[in-house]
Amino acid sequence: MQSPFPTLEQAATAHAPLQSGLTELFAPATAHAHRQPSDRASAPSPFPEYTPPQGTHESSVDLEAVRAEAEAIRLQAIQDAERIREQARREGYQRGYDDGYHDGAREAQQRADAELQQTVETLRAHLQQVIQGVHAQHEAYLQHAEAQMLDLALEVARKVVREELKQQPVHVLAIVRDALRRVQGFGRLRIRVNPLDVDLLRQNRPSLLQVVDGVEGIEIVEDRRVDQGGCVIETEQGVYDARIRTQLGEIERVLREAA
Repeated sequence: MQSPFPTLEQAATAHAPLQSGLTELFAPATAHAHRQPSDRASAPSPFPEYTPPQGTHESSVDLEAVRAEAEAIRLQAIQDAERIREQARREGYQRGYDDGYHDGAREAQQRADAELQQTVETLRAHLQQVIQGVHAQHEAYLQHAEAQMLDLALEVARKVVREELKQQPVHVLAIVRDALRRVQGFGRLRIRVNPLDVDLLRQNRPSLLQVVDGVEGIEIVEDRRVDQGGCVIETEQGVYDARIRTQLGEIERVLREAA
């Protein structure tokens, strides 16, 4: 890029006429005294010829003061040229710095945007894993909670049934009648019940015989392995388990399969 300001060499070239005139002025007085008129005509000075005041002689001019002033002008010209050159250098450097700064800032911004995008993608993937983990834990918790709630519900049901049968032993008659309707028996039947329920069932044997057809008789046997309120019916075709624990176990199986 070409500088808009003149270089030191250009400044010196521009001031060549001034230096030529200064050289002419700085020449010793004796040289001016011996110079021929033809020489002065062949190399005219860029400055107007000095005309001494009336009543004075050319030799009375203060040449030292003139030389000093001319030297000051020359030095000032050199300083101005150097100052212009330095200013041009600084401005060129600043423009280059600004261009480089903007290019660097743009590159840094692009790099930061790329890093930010990568960070966002990483966080999104991590968040997705966390959400999936939370869902899995939630499902596992629900399954565990459901199992615990089912266990609690079954335990409450057992206690309620036992307590109800103790308070109302007559419920065993309904359970035995329902069990008899589910069996196909011929000949004699044996009903095993809890010792606490033996007397009640024996007292109601005639009504129990009316529930099933083709049965010659019903034998009621006490069995401590049978819970109060339940029964086990033995026929020639097989055994039907109507114990309370068995019925609650079947209810539990169905509920767990549905959960």
